Amino acid sequence: MRTELPADASNNEGNELMRASQAVAEVLRREGIEYAFCIPSNKLIDAVAEVGIRPIVGRQERSTINMADAYSRTTNGEKIGVALVQQGPGAEHAFGSIAQAYSDSVPLLFLPQGDPRKAHGLRTNFDAVEAFKPITKWSARLDNPSTIHDQMRRAFQLMRSGRPGPVLLELPIDVADEEVDEAQFTYEPPIRYLSAANSADVVRAIDLLMEAERPLIRAGHGVLWADATDELVEFAELLGAPVATTYVAKSAFPENHPLSIGTGGTGVSAGIRAFVPDADVFFSIGASLLNTLGSFHLPAGRTVIQSTNDPNDLSLQYPIASALVGDAKLVLNQLTDELKKRLAAKKPVSASRDARAEVAATNAQTKEDWAERFASDEVPISPLRLVSEMIDALDPDTTIVTHDSGYPRDHLAPHYASTKPRGYLGWGNSTPLGSSLGLALGAAVAAPDKVSVCFLGDAAFGQCGLELETAVRNKIPVLVVLTNNSQMTGYGHHHPIAQERFGHKELSGNYAEIGTALGAVSYKVTEPNEVGATLRKAIAEVQGGATVLLEIITGALRHRYAAVDVIPS
Repeated sequence: MRTELPADASNNEGNELMRASQAVAEVLRREGIEYAFCIPSNKLIDAVAEVGIRPIVGRQERSTINMADAYSRTTNGEKIGVALVQQGPGAEHAFGSIAQAYSDSVPLLFLPQGDPRKAHGLRTNFDAVEAFKPITKWSARLDNPSTIHDQMRRAFQLMRSGRPGPVLLELPIDVADEEVDEAQFTYEPPIRYLSAANSADVVRAIDLLMEAERPLIRAGHGVLWADATDELVEFAELLGAPVATTYVAKSAFPENHPLSIGTGGTGVSAGIRAFVPDADVFFSIGASLLNTLGSFHLPAGRTVIQSTNDPNDLSLQYPIASALVGDAKLVLNQLTDELKKRLAAKKPVSASRDARAEVAATNAQTKEDWAERFASDEVPISPLRLVSEMIDALDPDTTIVTHDSGYPRDHLAPHYASTKPRGYLGWGNSTPLGSSLGLALGAAVAAPDKVSVCFLGDAAFGQCGLELETAVRNKIPVLVVLTNNSQMTGYGHHHPIAQERFGHKELSGNYAEIGTALGAVSYKVTEPNEVGATLRKAIAEVQGGATVLLEIITGALRHRYAAVDVIPS
């Protein structure tokens, strides 16, 4: 790692020097980074390899950054995903996936190579530092080797503090080879600092919850980042309130718990449909309360308590009766302590109802209502039959599932019960089609003991399918379940003339053959009674180290069944 300069080559005669690229790599090594998701070229690739960090090369920038995104999610930010791309078009192509990470509040370190300093400011050169400022927590240029350790420390401190999010540090190609005296290089990983809520705000929130007749807890992504699932379970049980999660927070509360009413975004679970309209007090924890594609809306005119670690979230789209600003785990502990004091003296108003019995009755009715559709023998195969078979075949305790955008997400998320934190990687505040395969690869790298599954449609496969080769080449076992209905479902009614005259939503392709050509184990299923057995065979092969593509020929369901707009306002 070190180089010695001849005595006449430097005023620091005899000092050990390191290149700027080596200084960056050394910081990553000290941070415990094991992988760098990349697509050549970038001078940091050799530098990280030199210190034992494995470069994993994808086929395009967007999926490569999706891998880093999922790596951070799956490790819950304990290890940060790192992405390396080249300057110019590499950084340009990365924009959408960084925007997605920013929208979902995911910490990742984006290290694009930069043009040489003499080229900065030229019209034809893409300025990533300026372009990415709106979609990162911090965007800066490593233009002085002697300050790299300071800038890298600032980057990791920002990623660990407050609302998570991506950071961009660009290393210009000429700076990468410049040298710095190693004696000047100091770096210790920064500590994560947390804050709790104001005690008076805690009292106010419990006052409101004690007087609520039908309180409901809405959990957001911050519960996962705070590792606060156990605390959320304890508080919900004390209060006796049902719990729903946003798509992005799915798995923050175990969905086999008797108080779970499921998840919601563009589609909502039957539990959300049943309980949200009649709730009188909503307690939102770990969420911005923004109405996005990844979160369900709240009815107007209700009492809202909002807990977030970012005060900029407060009252953005809903008037709030009470706010708690702090880390979700710490705030839940405060609320639990206060609630225990109150319960020793009196019961809450909501004690007159049996929320667990209500949830159980809703679940039983839902099972009855959906049984026929889940057991459908129609050909082409019903997507709901496929979802039902996935639910039966996958063990949620040992599986990480992610969806793609559109109908695969809205058919799977409301029905699949996730039981462990990060057992489901939900996303959807920004919904770029084709993100699921990169996310599944990143999850598999982060948690090799789990079966990583992505569920996507044929339109999404068109945007990420070549990453199957990335999985095969890098020996990253994943299960790709592809629902092929030969169309972009849901788009025809938006453009009826274009569809009628030119068939603009129609697609074609034999994806199992593509999978085989890329080195994956591939199956095509056309009969509903073959789905379950093939799924179980595929899962066993993934557990044995294979990358598997399972193409299911399905029909087109034209209705999500549980759209967010069914909740009255």
